[in-house]
Formats: sequence, structure tokens, C-alpha cells
Amino acid sequence: MLTKRQKELLELLELQEGFLTVQFIANKLGVSKRTIHSELNQLEDYIQSLGKYFEKKRGVGIVLRELKEYEDPKATDEVTNLSDTIARRIDIMKILLFEGRNVSFNHLSEMYLVSKTSIIKDFEYIMRILQAGSTIELVSDIHGTRIAGSELAIQKACLQFNRYIISNSDVYYEDTVPLKMNVLAPYYGEKIISVCTNILYNYVRDNSNAISDYYVQNVLSIFIILVYRNLNGYHIQENEETEYAEYTLFFEESAVRLLHKAALRLNFSYTNEDVKFFSQHLVSNRFESLPEENIDDDLVRKLLARVSEALSIDFSNDKKLEEQLINHIPPMIYRLRSHNKTDNPFTEQIKTEFSLTFHVIWVILSEYEKLLGISFNEDEIAFLTIYFQSAIERAKINRKILVICQMGIATSELLMNRIKNILPSLDTIEVASVAELEHIDVHQFDLVISTIKIEIPRKNVLFVSPFLTDNDIEKIKNSGYQPSSINKVNPLFSHHLKRYIQPSFIYMDTDFSSKEEVFNTIGTELVNKQFVTSHFVENLFQREELGGTDLPSGTAVPHGNPMHVNQTVVVIIKNKKKFKWEKYYVDIIFLICIAKKDTSQTRHILADIYNIVDDLNKLKEIRGKFSKRDLLKSLGSE
Repeated sequence: MLTKRQKELLELLELQEGFLTVQFIANKLGVSKRTIHSELNQLEDYIQSLGKYFEKKRGVGIVLRELKEYEDPKATDEVTNLSDTIARRIDIMKILLFEGRNVSFNHLSEMYLVSKTSIIKDFEYIMRILQAGSTIELVSDIHGTRIAGSELAIQKACLQFNRYIISNSDVYYEDTVPLKMNVLAPYYGEKIISVCTNILYNYVRDNSNAISDYYVQNVLSIFIILVYRNLNGYHIQENEETEYAEYTLFFEESAVRLLHKAALRLNFSYTNEDVKFFSQHLVSNRFESLPEENIDDDLVRKLLARVSEALSIDFSNDKKLEEQLINHIPPMIYRLRSHNKTDNPFTEQIKTEFSLTFHVIWVILSEYEKLLGISFNEDEIAFLTIYFQSAIERAKINRKILVICQMGIATSELLMNRIKNILPSLDTIEVASVAELEHIDVHQFDLVISTIKIEIPRKNVLFVSPFLTDNDIEKIKNSGYQPSSINKVNPLFSHHLKRYIQPSFIYMDTDFSSKEEVFNTIGTELVNKQFVTSHFVENLFQREELGGTDLPSGTAVPHGNPMHVNQTVVVIIKNKKKFKWEKYYVDIIFLICIAKKDTSQTRHILADIYNIVDDLNKLKEIRGKFSKRDLLKSLGSE
């Protein structure tokens, strides 16, 4: 049987068409390059049994390829092909959600020719998918196993199912929403999807409010589910979701119009509760503006001022940003209060590309959670990050860099990340191929870096190796490119972070095996020494549930609500061994405790930390230290 790490390694290679470097894979899985080489050698025979092989190119990386003229072997428990696993799980979800049948683990084991243990793991995975934003439960008795829950819970589970189907389809990266919706036809029927799509697009055309395609996709998916369930005789029950029903009257006219057209074409009935439920999703997904009396402009401006202070950037004159926030924040608060989870398809990319802005915004908005009666999640913070990052670009505080690379995606990403490590944290980097150049206005960029020889009229181009040697790094530093003033000081040796490091809160060679253990142990000491309140530790757990704080570099940067911090301190933990945090294995942890009075220092503290965790050489140096004094010296904080 494959180990968990081997399965993660294969999944990573399965999902990637181009070459991946061993270093990139090691960072993703939180292990050493030597470990990856060892795992690849052990997997050789296994992947050959699947009709595949590893193609390796020195200096480029590794990719998973199909062998020609290959016949599939007979299925066994040992063969855990990723596409087969996904197909099996989708089949089981279809039985549970659309056929409403009881199932037995033994029957499913025989039907799919896999072990009962595999089926149990399938159900664990399936429930993680379906329970994201839903209270649906798995019930087992003498009749078998089935899902149970209110109509609202079932429809929310269907929404998670739709997102899972689309994300695992070939059309996931397509721009057209109807094309994405077509992959749902085997479950809801082509007629329902066609009718709902036509009705909704006519509505959008007649009520053109420049609605984002993402929101259209979300509402269309909800519309399809509601119509399908209504057509089969299921309706939202009274009082299932009425806590924030004061807004719904304003939207009921639109909801009735949409549902009535669908009912006439498909011959079904709907209830007032169905209308109320659908109208809530129209406001949650910004299909229409909230009534003016429900928009708290003062709150929006306060949030804008606090983020401006924390980022040390004056956004007060950016009317476009203010308008965007006034349009975005009220429905965001509404959907968080209504527990209508809206996935952001770009969250991981935003967290990686704009990690500093992302976490500064999250820390600041934490202060408003109690006042607003909500908990922000990483998807919503990512939406806000886009607005603020665009404002940073408009203010010319950052610089735009174009990287031209002829290599594959993985190499481009590696190069981009290495360049990010030596440039200011607010800068934006765009990667383009040679073929894309004719469609790009290169003169909008402050610096052009290329791995191949090209000539751009009236533009100096800096040529570097695809793998960015030390000489290339020096060339970039000496190219005349001047970072903005807010980033001129080398963060590794600046005064911001070291002001908040205390030797008593540096933990060397610890034996932690989980983040829960870290939070409980370190949290107790922070509470006992009155640096934080007991609510801070509780908030750390809540924050992790809303989005992991671990990074591919084997580090984690957890933080809690400033409202529960008495004195600012950054706790540093260097564990003996790596352990699984959320997605990655970590051994270095920066636990950030920022008091409300010090939130103006948030950007500086986080900038210092992220410049460390993004620097593989600095992390290697830290991992080699054996005393607090050595560690402090390494950070320039002795």
C-alpha cells in the first residue's frame, strides 16, 4: 500500500502537466530533496503497473508520463489511481444526494473492487466536501448508510458537490460559465440546466450591474439546485434560515420573477420559503445593491482607515477603492452572518502572491468580528486583498515586474518565487511566455527580466538563468531598480521584528506533534504571563478552521485577534521534527500576538517574518541553530 506522503506526491504529479523540480515538490510536501528522491525510487515499480513512468530531465525536473500500448491491469486494492478514486467518490455522492438510496460499505467494496478501508476513507473525504458550510450528517442503521439533514443542509451540500465536480473537470479554467455548468447535466438533467441558464442570463442582461462571472456561477449553481429539488417535491422549510431575513423583502421580487419563469417552463411549484432562501443568495452574491439605508458607509471608512494605518499606506484619496469596498463589504457581512459560504477560486494564489497584504488585512479585520457578529474566513479576506493590492498598484507604491520565461509552468513559478525573495514584498510579478509578448504592453512594467535573449524597443531587459544563480541575483540588485521607500531597509536586520522578540518566548528543539499541542502549551504560558487573555488561545483554533496558516516552506505563521492581546510579542518555535499542520509539514512557527495599540506596526512585523519564511537559505540557517543566542543572531536580533 502507498504511504500518505507517496499518495500526495503522486497527486501533485498527476495534476501537473509540465515538469516539476524536486525542490518545488519538497517545498510543497514539507520534506527534504533527499526524501523526495527516495520516494520516487520506491514508486518506480508501482507507477509502471499503472502504465506510467517518470520522465526526468537534468536541470528541468520530473513529470509523470503515460506508457504507449499499455493495457490496464486488473483492479486491486493496491491500485489507487487518482482518476479512479475521484470517479468512485463522485458515484457515491451521486447515490447519496440524487438517488437518496441507503448503501452498505460491503456492497460498495464489492462493486468497486476495493477494500472496505478504502470505502471508509472515501466517506471521510466525501463528508469533508459536503459538510463545508452544511450541517448534513451521515446516518447508519440496519437499513444501511445514508445522508440526513434539513432541506437547507441538503441544498448546501449539493452546492459543495457542484463545486467539487466543476473543480475536477476539464472546464475548470474556462471563462464561460455555461460551459462549466454543462458538466452538471448528468446529475440535474440538461433541461433544468438549460432553462436556469437562459433565465438567469436574461436577468443579468436586463439588470446589467457588471456582476462578476464568479458570482453568476455561484447563483446559477444555487438556482439549478433549488429548481431541481422543487421539481422533485422538496422545499425549504419555514424558519430554516430567517435570522437575517430583514433584507430579503427587498429581493423577493427578483427571486419570484426568476423562480416563476422556471416553474412555468418546467411545471413545478415553489413556496414562500424557497423565494426567501433564493432572495438571500441574490444579495449574498451581489446581484443587486443593498438598499442604501442598509449600507454603513462610516464602518467601511473606519475599516479603510485601519488597514491604511496597518499597511503604512494612505488610501484616503483613492475613491475607487472606497467605492469598491462600499459595494463589497455589506454583502460580505451579510453572507457571513447568513453562513452562506462563498468560495474564492483564487485564494491560494492570492495568499502566496500577496501574503503580506493578505495577513495584514486579516489581523486588522479580526478587531471587528465581535462588533459585526461574524468570523472572517480566508476566501473573504482574499477578495478584499485584490481590492487593496490594486490600490497599491494605482498608488505606484509597488513596482511591476515582467518575467519572460520559455520553460514550463513549474520552472516559471520557481523563478518567480526566487525573484520575490529579493524584491520588496508589495511588488507584483507577472510571468509571460515569448508568444504572449505581442499581446502585452511591456512599457507598463518597471523592470523586465528574461531567461532568453529578446529585444524590446526602448526597454532595457535583464537576462538571467532560468534557475537564478547568485550572479543573477546580484545583477538584479545592481540593475538600477530601486524598491519603494517603504521597503528600503533589509527586513532581516530591521528593528521591527526584534522589538517584539523575547528570549523567554523562543522555544528550541521542541517535541510538538500537532498545532493543537502548540496552541495549548504555548498559549497557557502566554496567558499565565498575562501577554494574552484566555480568549486568544480559543481564537487561534477558530482562526485555523477558517484557513490554514502553514506554508510550503515548512513554516507556519498563526495569529489571533488583537482584541485579546495585552502586550505584543512574537513567539518563535523551532521543532525537532516536522509535523502535519494543515496542508504542509512544518518545523518552524512564528506565533504572532499583536496588541490593538500596536496594530500600526502589523505590516512591519509581518514583512519581517515573511521575508524570513520566503528565504530558503535563511530557513536552512535557522534550522541549523542550536541555541537561542544563535537563533537571535541569525535574525539580527541579538
